[in-house]
Parts: sequence; structure tokens; C-alpha cells
Amino acid sequence: MRDGFDCSELMDFAERLGAQPKEMLKAQKKMLRTSGTKLRRKTAQRARADVRRTAVHRPKYDRKAGDYHRSIKRGKLNKEDDTLRIRVYSSDKIGHLIEDGWTPKFRDDSCGSPQAGKKVFADAAKEFEPEFESAAEDMVDELVKKI
Repeated sequence: MRDGFDCSELMDFAERLGAQPKEMLKAQKKMLRTSGTKLRRKTAQRARADVRRTAVHRPKYDRKAGDYHRSIKRGKLNKEDDTLRIRVYSSDKIGHLIEDGWTPKFRDDSCGSPQAGKKVFADAAKEFEPEFESAAEDMVDELVKKI
């Protein structure tokens, strides 16, 4: 008879957990892609609610209505400092102005009052954060159950 704790099951579990890096990486990538797609949808939905579709037709500048809404995309996975990341972004040329705000310049070279940014991406990310955390917890639970 031994006194103390029996850690053999814990050590066995740790070995099996360390032997599954490919499966863990696959699950991480899949979860990030699906979460990125959900965030893109939520961001586009928020953009449709907050940002008006405006067309501009001038001799030097032509812009269709809804270009900003169509430009919201989900990027590819990238690895930076051993961390997997995915981004949701706008490929619109003036997307940064809609997001951060701008000061309009009139045709007579006078400036108007500063326009506040809509902060569509920041608000959507903040709104999506609890959903992402629960998806990450579910992924970890599934991996642990498989082992």
C-alpha cells in the first residue's frame, strides 16, 4: 500500500493530449474559420443597419450604392508569434473613413464639421466576443472528450 496521490491517469492523459497536435490544430483552424464567417455576417448586418447606402456620381469619382456593404470580407488564417488569427475587414477604398470618421471638404475648399465614425467593426467584435468564447470552450471540451 502506498501513501499519497496516484497521478498515473493524469500523466497518461497528458501524454495522449501531447500526442494529438495535428487534430488540435485542425480543430482550431476550423473553429476560427467558422467564427470568422459568423463575425463577418454579424458585421455586415450591423453595417446594413448603421451605414446608409449612398451613390456618388461625379466626373472624377463614381461610386455605386452599397459598395461598403459588399466590401466586408473574412480573411485567411495567418500565424503570428505562434498564434492563429483571422480577420474581418473592408476592402472598400473609403471604409476607414466610414469606420473612423472624417472631415468633409466642400467644393469651395472650405471644411465642414467633423463627422463621427460608425465604428461598425469594433461594435460587431464586441458584440460577438461572448459567442466566440463559448465556441472556443465547446471546441476544447470536444477535444478533451475525444482523448
